[in-house]
Amino acid sequence: MQVNIHIDRSREERRLKRWADEALTDYRDEIIEDINQLVPVSGGLSRNGGGGSLQRSAFLHSDRRADKGKLTIRWNTPYAHYQHQGLVMHGNPGNRTYGPEKLSYTSMMARAEWTKHAEKIYGEDWARGIERLMGGK
Repeated sequence: MQVNIHIDRSREERRLKRWADEALTDYRDEIIEDINQLVPVSGGLSRNGGGGSLQRSAFLHSDRRADKGKLTIRWNTPYAHYQHQGLVMHGNPGNRTYGPEKLSYTSMMARAEWTKHAEKIYGEDWARGIERLMGGK
């Protein structure tokens, strides 16, 4: 007696990639919330950059859905770049320069290059969370 088993690898790979995109999409807000713990928040009115508008911009401007294993998170405010670089901004929007002075953040957790630091802190947790959503352990 003989049994032949055929597995359509391309179909299974497509299905696995679709599940991964769905899991990453479902985990999006958790990732943003984790990273935002390290994003600076200044005082003042939101319209002037205070009160968390930099953090909120990640929810507004990031990809809504993962595609082909990729989900881009964006902080999109006029000052996001210099905050991320940790450099004092000089000039106006049409003629800006940055640094060499470093920013000093008022929040204990806020820091320059918050994305890199968040990945070091939370990267493994994110991977496990996404794996759980895909049906892993």
